[in-house]
Amino acid sequence: MGIEMKNLIQALCEFQRKVETIHKLSNAQYGLYADLQTVLQAITPALCECGLVITQTLDGESLITVVHHISGEEIRSQMPLLLGDGRNVLHTWGGAVTYQRRYAILAILSLAAGINDDDGQSGTVAKIQKVSPTFEDELF
Repeated sequence: MGIEMKNLIQALCEFQRKVETIHKLSNAQYGLYADLQTVLQAITPALCECGLVITQTLDGESLITVVHHISGEEIRSQMPLLLGDGRNVLHTWGGAVTYQRRYAILAILSLAAGINDDDGQSGTVAKIQKVSPTFEDELF
């Protein structure tokens, strides 16, 4: 790789341990989703605790997302802005920017919205509870 990123990687590992669940609270035609505000509210405290900050800028027709560490190390992602057809050009553009900002943040931090922390319970085998037989079970 050639570029020293030890501090950044260590901070991202710590961030992964601290970040809260990103809840899907907003409604869309297809169901619930986590909007940009919800994503930022969930990740910002853990980012700050770990010496990390995210910036997102527009460069021509691209969205640039950068995760900065206080050491000066950073990782960046660049994606073209994809625009749909709409009656109001600014509304379409603003919606596309917001949508892609949210996905870029989740991608660069390797996160998914809606995955609840069950304190490791999903990795354990559920105990099978023995049920006492019913009257019908005793007859047959």
